Amino acid sequence: MVVQERQAVAAEGEGLPRDQAPRRRRFVLAVAVGAGLVSAGGLVGAHFVRSPAQAAADTSPPPPSVITASVVRQVLASTIVLRGTFGDGRTVTAQPTSVAAEQGQPSGAGASALVVTGVFVRAGDEVRAARPLIEYSGRPVFALPGQVPMYRDLVPGLSGKDVYQFQRSLVALGFASSGLVTGTFDAATGRAVQRLYRAMGYAVPVTAAVSGDTGAATASAPADAPVTERSSSGAQSAVVQEPMLPMSEVVLVPALPARVVSVPVAVGDTVKGPVITLARGGMQLQGRLDPSDADLVKHGMAVSVLSETTGMQVAAVVDSVGTLTAPGQKGQDTDAADGSATGGAYLPLSVHPKSGSWPTRFAGQNVRLTITAASTDTAVLAVPEAALSSGADTRTRLTVVAASGAQRIVIVRAGVSAGGLVAVVPLNGSLQPGDKVVVGQ
Repeated sequence: MVVQERQAVAAEGEGLPRDQAPRRRRFVLAVAVGAGLVSAGGLVGAHFVRSPAQAAADTSPPPPSVITASVVRQVLASTIVLRGTFGDGRTVTAQPTSVAAEQGQPSGAGASALVVTGVFVRAGDEVRAARPLIEYSGRPVFALPGQVPMYRDLVPGLSGKDVYQFQRSLVALGFASSGLVTGTFDAATGRAVQRLYRAMGYAVPVTAAVSGDTGAATASAPADAPVTERSSSGAQSAVVQEPMLPMSEVVLVPALPARVVSVPVAVGDTVKGPVITLARGGMQLQGRLDPSDADLVKHGMAVSVLSETTGMQVAAVVDSVGTLTAPGQKGQDTDAADGSATGGAYLPLSVHPKSGSWPTRFAGQNVRLTITAASTDTAVLAVPEAALSSGADTRTRLTVVAASGAQRIVIVRAGVSAGGLVAVVPLNGSLQPGDKVVVGQ
C-alpha cells in the first residue's frame, strides 16, 4: 500500500498520469533493441559484401611455386623381378617285375612275390652309384651311370651298346680293369658283377640252365662254380649258374650323383608300380619373363633366387631366354588346380646356380627371381626421372633451386636408371647431394 502511493506520487511529480508511466518504459526498451539489431545486421552485411577489386583478388590463382626433390648419392641397380619354379627335369623310375635267382641257391628257390623289404632313401636324398636304394623280395635296386636305357637282362654271351656301357661303369667304379670294355658279356664281366654285388652286401644274381648229367656231386665247388642238383630219377645234373645283371635291379641315370624325387612305397607294400623316381639331372629353375622385358635380359646376367618359404637366397645367373610361349601351348606348364594353363604369354627363362648345384631344399618351390639388368660400380649422383628434360639442343638438363629461391640450369649426362632414379654427371656448374631440383610445378 505504501509502495503504490509512492509510485503515484512519482508519476504525479513527472507530470504524467499514473497509468502512462509503464507504457513509456516499454517503448524506450523496444527502441533500444531495434537499434541493436540494425547494428548487428550492418556488421554481417559488411562481411559478405565485397568490392569488385576485392572479389578479383580473392579468386586469382596463387603465385607460381615449384615442387622439388633432393639430389642423392647411391649405387643404382636396374632390376627385373619375376617368378620361377623348380622342376625335376627329366626323371627315371624303377619298377621291378621279377626276382632274380641267387648264386648258390637251388633253381626255383627264389621268391615269387614282389614285396618291398627295405627302403633306404627318401625324397631329396643324393643318389650315388652302386648303393642300394630300395630292396624288394631281398633284392636291391641301385643306380648306375648310363645313357642307353636298360631294356633287357644282361647275361653272358650278349653284346651291344648296353653291355659296353655297363662294362665302362664297372671299370669306373673300380670293379674291373680297362681291358674289360669289349662290348661282350664274357667271363671277366661276370667276375666283375660278383665283385659289384658282394660290395653291396647281396647275393650275386645268376642265370640257370641245365647242362646235363655229371655223375658226380659238386657240393664242395667254389661259390662261382656250377651248382649240382639231383633229378627225380636220382641222377645228378649240373645247373650252370652264371652271374648276370637283372633289368629289374638297375636304374640308369646319365650323370651321378642324382636326386631322389619320390619314394611312393613303404616296407611291406606289394610292388604294383614304380618303387622310386630319380631326377636324371639336377633340379631345373625356369622363370616366366614378361615379353616387354626381353631386350633387357641377356645370358650371364646376375640373378638372386629367394625362397619366401624357407628364407634361403642363392646367387645365380641367366642361362638362356626361350621363345615366346602362349597360354595353352603344347608343353606349357600349368598352374591351375584343374591342369589348365593360366596367365599371359611369357618367355621361358632358364637359370642355373652361380656355383655348384641347387640346394635340395628348393625342390618343387615357387621362388622370386631378381635379375640385375644394369648397375653402377660405385655410388653416383642420382635424381628423380621427372627432374630431367631436353631442350632444343637435345641436351639433358635439370633445374637447381637455391635456398633463396633462385634457379639455375645444369646440363647433365644421364646414365643408369633404376627405381625411378637416374644417374647423372654434371657437365656445367656444380651438383651436390642434398641440392634441390625441380620435379614439377
